[in-house]
Amino acid sequence: MKTELLNIDSLDKSQKEILKIGADKSSVSIMDKKALNIAFKVYDCKFYHANLLKQEALTVGAECAIEKDTITAKTLKSDCLILANMKQAYILSAKLKNQSFKFLRELGVELENQLQNLTKSDFIFRFNNNTIDLKNNIMVIGILNVTDDSFFDGGKYNSLDKALQQTEKMIEEGADIIDIGAESTRPGSLPLELDKELKRIIPVVKEVKKRFTIPISVDTYKSKVAQESIFEGADIINDISGLTFDKNMANVLSESKCGIIAMHIKGTPKNMQKNPQYEHLIYEINEFFKSILEKTDSFNIERNRVILDVGIGFGKTYDDNFKIIDNINSFKIHGRPILIGASRKSFIGAVLNESNPDKRLYGTVGVNVASYLKGARIFRVHDVKANKEALLMAKSINNS
Repeated sequence: MKTELLNIDSLDKSQKEILKIGADKSSVSIMDKKALNIAFKVYDCKFYHANLLKQEALTVGAECAIEKDTITAKTLKSDCLILANMKQAYILSAKLKNQSFKFLRELGVELENQLQNLTKSDFIFRFNNNTIDLKNNIMVIGILNVTDDSFFDGGKYNSLDKALQQTEKMIEEGADIIDIGAESTRPGSLPLELDKELKRIIPVVKEVKKRFTIPISVDTYKSKVAQESIFEGADIINDISGLTFDKNMANVLSESKCGIIAMHIKGTPKNMQKNPQYEHLIYEINEFFKSILEKTDSFNIERNRVILDVGIGFGKTYDDNFKIIDNINSFKIHGRPILIGASRKSFIGAVLNESNPDKRLYGTVGVNVASYLKGARIFRVHDVKANKEALLMAKSINNS
């Protein structure tokens, strides 16, 4: 007897295995979702919603865990944990949409949207004349800080010649995008004056665009800096505030075709690491992402122009950072590629007992490979070659 336990963690892999068997092609869509398991939690359900949700879950062959006294209404509210395969979850969402309670109908719609985003056949990132499918690919963004005080490389590239040399080096090492930043947003940092940021960044953007063909991202949350950078040829605006610090940012972006990296942050760089707390970490970040996409929709900005950055180290404890990385797939419910910016950060040093950022390269590579395997596709790094090579190996294994 020959048996083999398969590792099927995507719809693509499920479909390929079914077709390998020689099954009728028309049967693929019937069977493929049954190979994928899903768990989702609904917070603070009223007892009658929880009981109905459990009942409907059981009718489709799924499981629903609720607080034990909910059935007798001794407990008036309960979180609900649904355990199902993807096929069962789709059927459950359809059943919930027909419920008499508005709460359950809305839950059915939200669940269906999330499932559709999780099983999308592509992950397109589009900016200017570029179209990149990140479903099974990676993108490495090389960091170019033209600052005096960034936590790792502040002062290293704050002259035009040094910035251009570093750009050339990162391109040779395999960078897909160069991300230029003129203001440090390390924990405790203060805002940089607008004129100083423009004076630092615009000459570098001009010269990099003149000398190289690589796409350029500009790391700024100020709409004026974004506007001037786009005029000089910037392809992407990387906003650490998720379009929240400057109310005019969304308007500026709507007038261009540039890409957008929108990051989650809690607080501001000055205060974000002063005892950050969450009741439901993953849920709260997803609600922030939801508000970003609602804003871009309202400004008629196409969703395929938007990348979501989970904001490692921006208003998070060390444990929060690890939980986020372990749950990257949970952020894919919006149907957008996920970016990880963990390069040489202090949570890596905490694990390695290494206070010097210069000695956190191997830890960074480990975090990025783990993040890729968890579902991230875009990586913002100081060290392009080491991370790119490690990620290409992880990609080859994942796509084998």
